[in-house]
Amino acid sequence: MWLLVLLGCVVVLAVFVYGALTAAPRLEPAPGTESLLFFDGVCNLCHGFVNFVANHDDKQHVRFGTIQGHAELMRSKGAGRYAEGGAEALSTLVLIQGDDVFVRSDAALRVAALLPPPAKYLAAFHVLPAPLRDAGYRLVSKYRYKIFGEAESRRLPTERFKSRFIDYEGDEEAAGASWAAAAGGS
Repeated sequence: MWLLVLLGCVVVLAVFVYGALTAAPRLEPAPGTESLLFFDGVCNLCHGFVNFVANHDDKQHVRFGTIQGHAELMRSKGAGRYAEGGAEALSTLVLIQGDDVFVRSDAALRVAALLPPPAKYLAAFHVLPAPLRDAGYRLVSKYRYKIFGEAESRRLPTERFKSRFIDYEGDEEAAGASWAAAAGGS
């Protein structure tokens, strides 16, 4: 019996290592493809994820925008159902890479694939079936406000952090507007 358990653990470890080594390159977009990550601007968990990505994405592959502040852009890119007022508004992260739209666990894992190691290795979870990953994602999403709360205060932004936002224009007035949009308008 213990031999079967050990064998099972070895197989799971092997699958995870295989995933860690191969998933990230398969999830990365073609060179030069812009990655736009849209998130719920009042969700503390979402803010935490954006902060994590911004802190670890040294090559600045990902630009950010709130779902609440970019409905028209999301619609123009084919992600209107996830924009504010859409059928699945505020239910998921939305990653747009070129003409492709990724949501839920696919969005999060594709963003992880763009980060340097060891964060890049989180993309290994892509080896799990999408329905299983997304069931976990939906469960966390459903209770995210109860568990993590809604944002009342935001990260004090540096110029570098503000420049990661889609509507940033490089001047103080635009930077303030960009940050207000990212902060959910407060």
